[in-house]
Parts: sequence; C-alpha cells; structure tokens
Amino acid sequence: MRRVKLINIGCKVNFAETSTLKTKLQEKGFVITDKYSDAEIVLINTCTVTNNADADCRAAIRRAKRETNGAFVGVFGCFAQLNSEQLAEMPEVNAVYGIKEKFLIPELLQTHFQKSTKSIEVSELTSISFDFAYSADNAARSRCFLKIQDGCNYRCSYCTIPNARGNPRSIPFKQLPEIFNEVAEKGFREIVLSGINLGEYNSNNFYDFEDVLQLIAENDFGVRFRISSIEPNLINDKIIDYVCNSDTICKHLHIPLQSGSDKILKLMRRRYTSDKLFNDIHKIKSINSDVCIGLDVITGFPGETEQDFKQTYDFIDNLPASYLHVFTYSERKNTPAANFPDKVPMKTRKERTHSLKQLSHSKLLAFYQTQIGKIHEFLPEKYSESEKIHLGHTSNYLHCKVITEKGLDNSFFYVQINEIDKDDKIIATLK
Repeated sequence: MRRVKLINIGCKVNFAETSTLKTKLQEKGFVITDKYSDAEIVLINTCTVTNNADADCRAAIRRAKRETNGAFVGVFGCFAQLNSEQLAEMPEVNAVYGIKEKFLIPELLQTHFQKSTKSIEVSELTSISFDFAYSADNAARSRCFLKIQDGCNYRCSYCTIPNARGNPRSIPFKQLPEIFNEVAEKGFREIVLSGINLGEYNSNNFYDFEDVLQLIAENDFGVRFRISSIEPNLINDKIIDYVCNSDTICKHLHIPLQSGSDKILKLMRRRYTSDKLFNDIHKIKSINSDVCIGLDVITGFPGETEQDFKQTYDFIDNLPASYLHVFTYSERKNTPAANFPDKVPMKTRKERTHSLKQLSHSKLLAFYQTQIGKIHEFLPEKYSESEKIHLGHTSNYLHCKVITEKGLDNSFFYVQINEIDKDDKIIATLK
C-alpha cells in the first residue's frame, strides 16, 4: 500500500488528532513513514492561531513537495478549514480537507490519489459532532494527550479558532471511565486532558468539567491526570481544591491570562478581570505552594500603550506564576481586532515579547529554587544510555534529570530535587 508521512503543526488537540488519523490510515493498509524520501503521500495537520503558524503551514507544504520529489500533498486542520481556496491555489497542494473530513481522509485518499485535479473537501461547520482522539507524546508512551472537548464560542476579538473549529462539543461523560481504563491498560501513566476550550466541557447539558475532575478524584484509574489549560473565568473553588489536594490530579495549571490590563482584556473580549485571576492564583499558592502555574500572554494588542504593557508586566511580576508562554500579537483575517485602530508597531511588539520572556525565565528559576530539597512524584519519559540520565516530569511539571544506572520502568517514582545546574536544568535523585 501507499506510504504516508504525517506532519503536525499546532496544539495538543491537533497532536492527538494526527495520531488518531495515523491509526485509521494503518487500519486501511497505508504504511506510515518518518522519511520524506519514502513518502508517496504527505498529510499536514495545520494551525492558524498566529501568522507564524500560517507561515509554518505554507513552509511545511513546500518542503513536503520538494523533499519527496513530488509526493501527493494533502492539507487538513484549522488553516485548511479557513483558507481552502488559498491553499488550493498553491501548486504544491493536491487536496484540502476540512475539520469534518479529517477522519475520512483514509477513504478519500483512495480516489483522490488517482486524480489529476485538485480535491477540496471542506464542509460548513454546522451540526458538527465530537471526534474522539488521543496520542502518545513520547516514544516511551508514558504520557497521553486525550481530547475530551472540542470547539469554542467565546469569540475573543483576536481569535479565529471558533470559525476554524466550530461550536463546543464534548465526549459523553459516561464513556470517560471506560476510556480512562483503556488508556491505562495500554501502558500510559499520565493523561493530559485536552480540548480547544477544555473547561467548557459539557455532556448532555448535565455533566461539566467539575464532574470530570470529581470522577478522577474519586476513582483509581492507575494514572495521573494533567489539565492542559483552563480559561480564567472558569476557575472556581472546586477546581482549585482538586488541583491543590487531589492525589491523582497534577499540581499544575496553565492559564491564558493574555493581559494584565483590564482595558486590554475588555478590548480582547475576555470574560474576566485581572483582579479575579490575581485572587485565584494567590488562593492556589496559599493552599499549596508547590502548584506550578503557567500563563499565556499576548503582547502588542491594538491599543496597548506603554502604560498598559507596564501594567501587564508589573501584574505578572507580582504574581506567584512559574512561567509564561508569550505570543506577539498578529492580525487574523475576519476577526474584529484586525480592524481596531492604534496598531502597535511590530518592532515594539517584539520588544515587549522579549521583555516578558526574560521575566518568564527569572520566574521559572525562582520557582525552581522553592522546590530544592522537596520530594515529588516523578514519571520517567526518556533515558540517555550515554549520560545515564532519565528525563521526565514531576506532578507539578518540573522537568527533571534523574541520574540512574539503567532506564526506569514506565511507572511512578519519588525523587528529591537537589540542585539547578549551570544550564538551568533540575537535577534530582531517586528516593
């Protein structure tokens, strides 16, 4: 059968969907290859969250055609859903598939591969159902990204994802115990609960995300669970309690803050104030100081003055956050913000991004220092035979180097955090 190379660009949900498509292709007899030189078909799962993501997609398409000496190139995912005509104009592209069609690709390829004309299979996102997907994120298969929610209807002024993904939908709650057990039986030891707007999980207008966390906290599935990210407006006392106190829910939250200026948050059409998040984060750390808290931040949003940026910088500087993911604002077609006045020069945007990345580094090292001497649950992920080092993560997301004479089993171990090396990496020992 035909040999297929898969390329993934984008978020954890994309990653899970690419892996699920891989399984479906194999079930249809396709052979998966990692080498461009072997591939007769290249399928690219795309992202459109930023201009850089768009550029990465186009670059991946051109590379696929160039390095395979003319393989069939099919493009799917968010960028494909929103820009099918633009992609069809690229000479390197043979087929474009929408969000609804992505898991039909194995069947569609049977006919599309033989066609001399381009194929565009992109449907409107009406009456869209939930597509289950999960994926291992490393060769050891220790951690699994599990999609339990898809879509978003928040309509933030800078974001195209609601148009690319459609309205929120979720996996039925009653299926979760069986799925958790099935994933554990495959050998995974950590499940990363993933979604486009994970905290808006809703099953039959009855079960919500709190119910998912309660299910996890009250049952032993033999794995630990990590929340991939959660919107600030959805954080409440119950969720804080589960993250801070549950033995099976990781001590880690990633929160899309986006700005510390309430003026900018309002322009972004976000659903919270900076005070709300400030109080929640301090509450979390007062209950359990070991919880790792990451924040997403956007710099250079239209109307962001030097004073607004300083307000964001100072706000984060005064927060017990552990690290930042910083994004330089980029205009997205068909979003309100693309037409907002008072554009920030790109040079200024990038300078602000650089400033926050430096702040992130100092906050991460400060968090690391608070962990020295402490003992944490550790999950091995990758072993280096030459260095005698096993890499992995603790429950609170510390990326550790653990010195061992041989590789560790795919199980949980306790380690003590000993020091931060000259490369700002954590060195730990088994307990």
